This record gives sequence, structure tokens and C-alpha cells, in this order.
Amino acid sequence: TASEGSRPGFSFQFSPDRYFFRVCEIVSSIMGEGLLVDSPIGFSAAVETLNKLPQDSLAELCSEVLRFLQYKVGTVNVARLRKDLDQRQCVVSSEALQSGVNALTFVFRSAATAQTSADDLVAALQASRLWQEASLAVVKRLWHTQGKLLTEGSVASKFLNIGQLLNIDWKLGMSVSSSSCRGLNTPFVTLVLRVAEPSGNIIERSLEMTIPEFQNFAQEMKSMSGMLATA
Repeated sequence: TASEGSRPGFSFQFSPDRYFFRVCEIVSSIMGEGLLVDSPIGFSAAVETLNKLPQDSLAELCSEVLRFLQYKVGTVNVARLRKDLDQRQCVVSSEALQSGVNALTFVFRSAATAQTSADDLVAALQASRLWQEASLAVVKRLWHTQGKLLTEGSVASKFLNIGQLLNIDWKLGMSVSSSSCRGLNTPFVTLVLRVAEPSGNIIERSLEMTIPEFQNFAQEMKSMSGMLATA
């Protein structure tokens, strides 16, 4: 299910769905394939659900997902949307509606990553042969009016309050003793991150790691670098 992702600052929070969708996007770009290749399992059934929704309900759902991706809301309120559909005698289970939210999240995140225009997005969706024309019209309209907020880097940084990493310094140290252990003699690595905040202020953040933690961190950074180089 779509859930709240990482929030401003340097406290890293893991969001399974955001990570899963991001992995799908990276795999697609590495393989040099189409916008919606490697869509999540259940994507076709989710689109089927979206096609059944009244156009104004689909528009509201698209808008809520876009607001979620812009970090304007913490989560998409599926329960409220389902209640509205019940009142209109449109029977859709909470599970099916949540799958629809996940499908739209994947579509809009993929489009934002690829800097896709509304016309190109609709063309990609049409190629899948899953979407009805009425649904495509709604997606196109919402992406045209709200999608630019996800594709403009300066706006995205403002929403997420993400700073720009300027430099990383490191030093190796040795913990000789502590209040609980006199003969500690444990090596550690201190990282100092120099970051430019969206406001323009330059700040420094420091953290300490054990040698195994630092080695794992270095390996992760190397893997990310290789992935970006081939994207």
C-alpha cells in the first residue's frame, strides 16, 4: 500500500512501496526500455478497477495520489474514497481501490522520473492496451495540470526540503575507553556531510560508523554510482 515516505532531514525512513516502485523504475531505465515496462504485479487488474470508476472519482483519486507524491498529504485516504463510491452505488473493494492507488503511484512516479509530457504519458498508457479512453483523458488532464510540480527539480526540492550535498569528509578514529569499558580500543569512521539547504544556508551533519558499517556504506555508494552511470 502507498504509505508515507522519508520526511525532511537526515533521519532515513524506509517505505516499502516507494522503494519497490523506485526499483521498478531503475530496472526499466537500465534496460533502456519503455516508460511502463516492469510494472508491478497486479497492475493490469488495478487498471481494470480504475476504468470502472466514474470520471470525477478517478480525477479525485489521481489528484490525491499526486498530492501524496508532492508530500502535501501523508497518505491517500482510501477509506474516504471508498465511502464516496459506495454512496454512488459503485461497488469497489478497499483492496481493489488500494491497488488502483498503487498503480497510479507507479505511473506518476515513472512519468516524473522520465520527465514525461502529458501527451507522451498517454501514448505510453495507450500502448499497454489496458486503459479506456475516458480514463486516459482524466489522467492526461491531471498530469498536465499537476504533474509539472513533480517534474520541476526546484519545486520538488522545495516540497521535500532536500538540500544539495556539497562535500563529504571522513576521518578514522579510535575509541580507547568509555564509561562502561576502559579497554575499548575500537576503530570508527566519522563522516561530515556539508549540505546546502533550499534556503541557501550551508550546514554540516556528522555521523559515526563502525568499520563494517562504513564498508557497507561505501559498497552501497559504489553500487548506486554504477547504477546511475548505466541509467
